[in-house]
Amino acid sequence: MSVANLASLTNQKLDTAKRLILLSQANEEKWLNVGLESSAIFQLKSALNGLLREVSVSYSLSGSLDVNKLLVESESKQMMVPVLSELSDLLSRSDSWCYQLNQAYLVQLECRGSMALIEGDNLIGRGNDAGTSINFYLAKLVELVLRFREESSEY
Repeated sequence: MSVANLASLTNQKLDTAKRLILLSQANEEKWLNVGLESSAIFQLKSALNGLLREVSVSYSLSGSLDVNKLLVESESKQMMVPVLSELSDLLSRSDSWCYQLNQAYLVQLECRGSMALIEGDNLIGRGNDAGTSINFYLAKLVELVLRFREESSEY
């Protein structure tokens, strides 16, 4: 699959997440909002995986969806992949949007235990916040995707 096709699929996931967030904010039925927000989280996680596929194709990597595996592989090929380094850093910090998105995914869609409270000034809101945290995840992911595409188009 070409990078353009993968980018299109990633864009579709991001757009779907945005629409689900808007629906959840416009809807007054709390029971439905939970499902819409869970669906948005799924779409965001899928978009993140789509970004990893784009990176894999762009840099001729294995196609793994594991950031650390891709980072190790790129380093073994003596390539610097900024987006992988950034994602690795974000996933290692419990106060980052990417870590929080993964935790929300595990809670909502894999029925894992609820997210532990995180102390600190950089706490991102979670749950019952009218989609604020999910909107934040969307904005940060879109920013990362666009930055990756801009950087990779320079080469």
